[in-house]
Amino acid sequence: MVGRTTRRLVLAVTALLALVGPLTAAEKISFWDTQRKGANCFNVAPSEAWFAAAHALGVDWVRLAYAKWKGQGRDFLMGDADHFQGVAQQDFARLVEVLDWAQKYDIRVVIAPLGLPGNRWIQNNDNRRDLRLWNDKIYWQQSAAFWRELAASLKDHPAVCAYNILNEPTPEMETGLVEHGDVSRYEAWYRKHRGTSHDLPAFYATVIAAIRQVDPQTPIMLDAGWFAQPSAFVYWPRVRDDKVLYAFHMYEPYAFTNHQNFRREEPYVYPGEIPYAEKKVDWNKRQMERYLSPFFKWAESREIPINRLVCGEFGCYRRNPGAAAYLADVIGILNERGLHWAFYSFREDGWDGYDYELGTEGLGAAYWQAREAGQNPPLVRRDNPLFDVIKSQFSPRATASPAADATENPEVRRLIEALSSDEWLEREKAAQALADMGRAGKAAVPHLVERLADEEWRVRKAAAAALSRMGPAAAPAVPALIEALRDDEWQVRRPAAEALAAVGRAAEPAVPQLIEALRDEEWQVRKPAAAALAAIGRAAEPAVPHLIEALSDEEWHVRKPAAEALGAIGAAARDALPTLRQCLNDPEEQVQRAAADAIEKIAGRREN
Repeated sequence: MVGRTTRRLVLAVTALLALVGPLTAAEKISFWDTQRKGANCFNVAPSEAWFAAAHALGVDWVRLAYAKWKGQGRDFLMGDADHFQGVAQQDFARLVEVLDWAQKYDIRVVIAPLGLPGNRWIQNNDNRRDLRLWNDKIYWQQSAAFWRELAASLKDHPAVCAYNILNEPTPEMETGLVEHGDVSRYEAWYRKHRGTSHDLPAFYATVIAAIRQVDPQTPIMLDAGWFAQPSAFVYWPRVRDDKVLYAFHMYEPYAFTNHQNFRREEPYVYPGEIPYAEKKVDWNKRQMERYLSPFFKWAESREIPINRLVCGEFGCYRRNPGAAAYLADVIGILNERGLHWAFYSFREDGWDGYDYELGTEGLGAAYWQAREAGQNPPLVRRDNPLFDVIKSQFSPRATASPAADATENPEVRRLIEALSSDEWLEREKAAQALADMGRAGKAAVPHLVERLADEEWRVRKAAAAALSRMGPAAAPAVPALIEALRDDEWQVRRPAAEALAAVGRAAEPAVPQLIEALRDEEWQVRKPAAAALAAIGRAAEPAVPHLIEALSDEEWHVRKPAAEALGAIGAAARDALPTLRQCLNDPEEQVQRAAADAIEKIAGRREN
């Protein structure tokens, strides 16, 4: 255990770093260094109440689409998609007002146009596809001009965390390339269309260059082609910009997820046999992983870090049979990989189909009669098994605690003061109360860091436990948590490891000490240490030989996360394959499954 003087110095520095404020330009890419979970906002009429509700749910970030908003001209913000002549200033003022709401409620925003010059969004174009952008490069230049002007005006707004250049581009449409099929079809298609107006990477390069003329810092999010299909990335090179995020959308199998399925005489059920690419396919979590595997292999071959990959949308018509299982499996895969994600959709005001708080039932005859009478009856949103799948992924935040200053919450202020009480029991109770608040108490992080050096081990334990409930918001505490892994009391070491697991990839500096923790005399410490290495992912590669040893731990609670960690590390853990294969015969079924999953992630094939 290090001396108190050294510990106090480390914690003092860490406490200073833990003071969190709005994102500066240089920090914007760092927002994406740890997994972020968010929602999509495609509303007709954005409101402050929407952001307050998203804040209360615990949403980190929002893809904000403004195409439905009423603007000065035909196309909001663009003025006229037929001939862009400058950003509409009244529309821009409206956008800033909405961004200010997001900032007030501590929500980061990805600006997500549904259309660009020469590519008017279908619902604003009499339900006709507008493909001019992909047939005439004059619209490339207009799109670049639009983004240059918009980025110059938005670059300093603290809520903006990325520019999503275009939602679901379709340069492949009407070129003879089928939407679904073997991924090898893309290579031949790109050889034919490279350098033409259908060349999506070249289009993006044009727009990125324009943005970087005025804004070198804000991350740029790029959707794949064919409606952001994940496999549509397979022919791409890695973009020459270190602040790029690669995004796909997940609605496959679409024959199941779309609302028309519910109207079928016999709707498709998930999991089950569902058509895809003109074949009947048995869709389940394993099939989803196979569907996404070309994307992950492409990213790995281009050495693109997991924390630069995003599932920008996923969802399912809420009344389809098996919707909850579908959402749970998609989320499970994304979380196991550590991808950023945003579900579609949260409290959409134009359609109830993807509003999971409404459950799986219809809205009722009285609701529709009121709508037909020109009324706007309220929707009855409540917790239900379908929404629980989404809600369980977030840490609720106090609705009265906007981000302007998290310590404006009087309860947080009171608990921070109590952390300095002369009575250790009061300090312990304060830390326990902050743990119950979760991320809503994140303003207390630097103060909890100080309590990790408390003379009373029960207070140190409670402080570490509170940090473990704050998820990525506890990232500034990593140096202090590393020290806490050396604490004399295992009851402190355990929540310290759990907190590092909750932090995720930003806990990479803790890898050496987590390796030591794999040999802790208490399995209750070894277990979260392995889980933390799993959360760190590929950056935990130095732990591979030690995780292999942990596969033989006497406690299956340790063997399971050890296997999961090796799977999260991926191909670099190939040396673990022989031992993982032995684990397929482990007496504990959960270890067997974890080993099988790890083998598939490392070797690219399933073994049972």
